[in-house]
Amino acid sequence: MERCVKCIMPVTAKGIEFDEKGVCQLCNEYREYVPKGEQALREEIQSCLQSKAEYNCIVPVSGGRDSAYALYYATKVLGLRPIAVHNDNDFETEAANRNLETITKRLNVPLVRVGTKKQLSKKIVAEKFKMNAPFGAQVIVAQTCEACQFGFESASYNTARKSGIELIIWGDSQDESTAPYHKLVQDKPPTRLRRLLSPAALHLFAYKYYFHCMKKEYGPDSPYGLKEIHLYDYIRWDQRVIVDTIQEKLGWSVPDGSPTTWRIDCTLIPVVNYLTEQAYGVSKIELGFSNMVRSGKMDRDDALRRIDMIKRNTDIDKLRSFLGTIGIAESAIDKVIARPVQIKPVSMEVQELSA
Repeated sequence: MERCVKCIMPVTAKGIEFDEKGVCQLCNEYREYVPKGEQALREEIQSCLQSKAEYNCIVPVSGGRDSAYALYYATKVLGLRPIAVHNDNDFETEAANRNLETITKRLNVPLVRVGTKKQLSKKIVAEKFKMNAPFGAQVIVAQTCEACQFGFESASYNTARKSGIELIIWGDSQDESTAPYHKLVQDKPPTRLRRLLSPAALHLFAYKYYFHCMKKEYGPDSPYGLKEIHLYDYIRWDQRVIVDTIQEKLGWSVPDGSPTTWRIDCTLIPVVNYLTEQAYGVSKIELGFSNMVRSGKMDRDDALRRIDMIKRNTDIDKLRSFLGTIGIAESAIDKVIARPVQIKPVSMEVQELSA
């Protein structure tokens, strides 16, 4: 497959064009992000550092790589006394759960797990899938991760308020953001009105309304607003440093045979990765790896090798089976994930030919 000669964006990616040298427009327009620096970070958190409270910040953790390093950095580098907060979203991998217990014990940090008895996140994902399936993979992908996003923010805000904490440190990074690509292809689905009229949408709107009311009351724009800091806006995101540190010092690990350390925390990722490729002609992990190659934080050949492993290991039957376990009917799954073609063996009678 033809790909950008600088990153690994494939020619099949919607909206991507190559110049005469074989370079995509994202590479041509790329400008390196310069972090604000640790000194600026320390100035931002100075009042929290001076606090004599038992705990002075919240670090949301998923069990994945970047949030694990954020917890390490807050504790060991900045000298903060954090509470680690995890949103039990019903989709954690075994590796994520193991890492959550291991890293918090190594750092002697309390872990608060916030979930729902009725598996709300799972129900929201299933309802969104059923609601959006008639409109294609693009609409599903755009909303699949909302329940987790809302859940993490809700869990973090509520824990901060209950504990009298004013600071939340997030472990997301611009290096892994797919926003630049999606701005390039920011199509508005032509079916918005039909989606609004869907009966399943009414339940989801109530959930979104609750979240935005909560954010207005608890979030940074409220009169008693929390301060939210994104760690990698201040320090350089370096995959090698992050992985080496959390593996050596915290005992963080990935599942055996995993081709990547990225997003090993969520069982939905293979589905999101597959549907993103169906919608845009490029998988979510290809977008992430392209960012890393573009910024010089991942070797291009290494990225291609890992992508090849991921694609070869994609099992459509397993994706369909997984979606079925969270309550999605086969009729909805069929709309966006085709059944694998079953090739029946052909019996042939061999007749002996005479000379």
